[in-house]
Amino acid sequence: MSKLYVELLGSPRFSVDSQEVSFARKRSKALVIYVICTERRVTREELAALFWPECHSSRAMGSLRTVISEVKSLFHGEFLQSEGNALYLNTAQVNCDLLSFRNILRSNPTIPDLREAAKLWQGGFLKGFTIDSSSGFYDWQLQEEQNIFFAYKQVLKSLYEHEMNKGELDSALEHARACLSLDSFDEENHRAVIYTHALRGERKLALEQFELCRTIMMEEFQTQVEDETQALIQRIKSGDIRKNHISIIDGSHPPRLAILPFHRIDIVDHEVLLFLNMAMEALDNFFAMIPNLRIISRTSTLAYKDSGKRLSTIAAELQADFIIEGFCQGECPSLLIEGRLIRAKTDEVVAIKNVMVSSPEDNPTEIARYIGEAFITHFGIASPLENARFENDNTPQGIEQTSTLNSKLKLQAKHLLRIAEEDACLKAAGLYREAVRIDPSDAEALAGIGSALLCYSGKGIFFPNRNDAIDEIKQVANKALEIDEDEPTALTILGNIAVQEDWDFARAEELYRKALRILPNDTRTLRDYTELCIMTGRHEEARKLSELINGLDPVNHHTFKIRFWLHLIFKEFQKAEDVLRQQFIFYPAPPLDQILYAYKHLILGDTDTAITCFNEIDVKNDLPLSLNHILLAGIGYANAVKGLTAEAHKAIEILKMNKTGHTYPYVPIAQICMGLRDYDSALDWIGTAVKAHDPGLFFLAVNPLFAPLSDDTRLENILRSTHIIPVKM
Repeated sequence: MSKLYVELLGSPRFSVDSQEVSFARKRSKALVIYVICTERRVTREELAALFWPECHSSRAMGSLRTVISEVKSLFHGEFLQSEGNALYLNTAQVNCDLLSFRNILRSNPTIPDLREAAKLWQGGFLKGFTIDSSSGFYDWQLQEEQNIFFAYKQVLKSLYEHEMNKGELDSALEHARACLSLDSFDEENHRAVIYTHALRGERKLALEQFELCRTIMMEEFQTQVEDETQALIQRIKSGDIRKNHISIIDGSHPPRLAILPFHRIDIVDHEVLLFLNMAMEALDNFFAMIPNLRIISRTSTLAYKDSGKRLSTIAAELQADFIIEGFCQGECPSLLIEGRLIRAKTDEVVAIKNVMVSSPEDNPTEIARYIGEAFITHFGIASPLENARFENDNTPQGIEQTSTLNSKLKLQAKHLLRIAEEDACLKAAGLYREAVRIDPSDAEALAGIGSALLCYSGKGIFFPNRNDAIDEIKQVANKALEIDEDEPTALTILGNIAVQEDWDFARAEELYRKALRILPNDTRTLRDYTELCIMTGRHEEARKLSELINGLDPVNHHTFKIRFWLHLIFKEFQKAEDVLRQQFIFYPAPPLDQILYAYKHLILGDTDTAITCFNEIDVKNDLPLSLNHILLAGIGYANAVKGLTAEAHKAIEILKMNKTGHTYPYVPIAQICMGLRDYDSALDWIGTAVKAHDPGLFFLAVNPLFAPLSDDTRLENILRSTHIIPVKM
């Protein structure tokens, strides 16, 4: 019996009984490669779609018959076998380096096994082999190449770890350098080489490697080396090197994923654009369900739509480990959506998934699931939906259509809530109401009504805003929890209301914690919980939460303002100025940046500079009411401090008339009274704010301009029912 020898971990080579086999067509060689690699029976339809995706099926099947005939003739009828409509290889007659590599890794390998696997590598999967005009095979080859690449890289890392533990420094250096040659952008690989040189007494080589690492990080990512690398170099320079080796297996934090808006190529149809928006929201929902994966908020990633920035720059700004990007092209029934999972640090494409959409009536949640499940395994995480049933799994057609419609309504509403306009919130509420009308048992839609009515877009920097629909908000949230006691949005809403109506921080914290156990990546709940910690004086806890939120949603101005106020609470004035500068260089938001710069100067006692900042603000356009209150309070306070009492009182009179819904002017007026040193009046206005359950009382917990009252027992008495701890200086 003849034996077929196949090498795929370098340039592909085939031989039969020591005689090299040459293929007349690249597709013939590719077909054999594909059948070998899949390790299963492959249908003719699958092969035709893979190699001739643009051709009509009859023409593609004809081309496939020609290729199969050539392969069978070349192998004299051996190796490639047919059974019905399927093709497969007789594995007993095939010796393939890739299959040997896989078998070693599947069998709980020992160190000798890993060394054997490493020897099989000859430069990479199908090195130098490509096929023109076959996008299907190209995508498969690229994904397979990445899978094998990372498997080999892990083999090298495991050998390095073992050899460092055994003190086998020569072999450890060999494997560390092999890892570095695969991925010169991975700083952990550089650290391993640096440290191994140092242990071998090669201080000069270690420092040279460090300089190379520093150059690469600056040129490719415009960043300095990591603190861990810098600390290692300081130890080397000081002679403090011990055999406490540097691991190159990164387990430091859960992977951080940014899902960027997909590029829309020549798409103008409104229905198609709407469908794509819904699909992106659904993709975000899919990954948000995963507790050990950090998802950067869509609010932040939307800031990069059509930005033209390089992926490495976006990854650095968002601190992302992985990025999903892609494109959409064509029109239904031939709308192509392609997603790509990219390792941010190296720009390596880890996986690709193509989906064809036949109609805007398709379910965008299903489209997102197909893409999400193709990518999730690359994080080493099981799909959160792997045991779930989907709308198209044995579901009656009428129910399936209802489910699809509701899914679309909710996704549209969620997308609208990202738009910073009051009418967008009302439109979103309308969509959620329609979803509830269709399915009164839809807990997510009921909670969505409450979320939309809270009108977070008008929140400003205050604690969750109230509005006249508070009774309906409570009703829909409670109804949602009757249907599903773990509905996270409803839990967060009732947490907000526990604070707004009763100042019940204990109850609110209980609800926020439960919501975060279900959706740990929900930045809105995290922000509300952080603000609760600030208001109750738990500043260190608030700082930790703020750091977590900033990693998930760095662009959002609510996130930034929490960081700004926390720096002021901790008297970190330079850091407060640094975050102001960094935030608004990347994400300009006039006049918010000018207002906060002015406040920083007020707090530091530089009233003249603050007034200059206020005077430079262009107020031609109407400001949101909450922002207008902050501006008037700042101007009034500055004038009061400068002795311009008439101007200060003018600002107070404007504020008294400046009220809509539950956006109260009481705390801003109290701030101006602080500038006038009229503490009695300031306390009276704070008392009025307490009676009105004014969300603006959050300011007392963060704004140092109120610090002169922090030790006043009258303020303590006024705030006793609220449990708010005023800021101290």
